[in-house]
Amino acid sequence: MSNPLRQVIAGFNQRLITFFERPGPRKLAEALLWGATQFEWLFFFPFRPFTAPARFFLDRRAKAHRGKSR
Repeated sequence: MSNPLRQVIAGFNQRLITFFERPGPRKLAEALLWGATQFEWLFFFPFRPFTAPARFFLDRRAKAHRGKSR
C-alpha cells in the first residue's frame, strides 16, 4: 500500500512535467531561471570576498573536529 500523500505528490509532479513539456511554459521557466541567476550574481557576488574566508575557516575547523563529540 502506498502512502496517499505520496500518490498526491506523484500526480502533481506528473502534471507539472506535462505542463512544462510545452514550449511556452518551458521558455518562460528558462527565462525566469536565467533572470534569477543573473540577479544572484549581481547581488551576491560583491559579498563573496567577505564570505569566502569564513567558509574556508569553517570547513577546515569542521574537518578537524569530524567524529569528535563535546
